Amino acid sequence: MSKKNVNRAITVRFSASDYNRIVHDAEQKNGSVAEHIRAIISANDEQLSLDQRLVDLERRITNKTFSIVCAVANLSEHEREMVKMRLNGGK
Repeated sequence: MSKKNVNRAITVRFSASDYNRIVHDAEQKNGSVAEHIRAIISANDEQLSLDQRLVDLERRITNKTFSIVCAVANLSEHEREMVKMRLNGGK
């Protein structure tokens, strides 16, 4: 992130152990504490995005598998809906 995009400050209090770990990690990467915290936030955002993508992928795989199983079992639309309701806890 370029410095021209940085225009707001936030003050945060950390426990001594967290502070020491953050400073140590920043020093290991030859960067400033602020840069390191920005990188941590960015990595967290990327992880949340990845987690959501995995949830979406799991949902698509489950739906495809359900469709395949229903086709193999030769279920009618009504039977499919009944099975889907049972799998969703009767909802």
